[in-house]
Amino acid sequence: MIDQILEKLGLKDVSELNEVERATWSEWASILSKQDVTIEDLKAFLPKELERANLELRKFENAKEKDQFYKAYSSLLDTITKFISGPTKQREALIAFLKQKYKL
Repeated sequence: MIDQILEKLGLKDVSELNEVERATWSEWASILSKQDVTIEDLKAFLPKELERANLELRKFENAKEKDQFYKAYSSLLDTITKFISGPTKQREALIAFLKQKYKL
């Protein structure tokens, strides 16, 4: 898409842009090339962020507002993590139950 814009502007490639234009082009190209966030991305990100939030909660010097923020943030991260990992855990529990029941 960006290359089509360059063509419409009568430019053959990015090297014809000035430094600021190249920086903008690079930013746009980066954004347009990103894939959507996947469940796997969230499974990797959420536990790390939950750990960070819980570490912040343990700080005694937190102001009341900061403490309330991290309590809510931690709870939200925990809920989202459970929501995302729930089907996997249910499936694993069912498989374990069926293996035990039917001696598989």
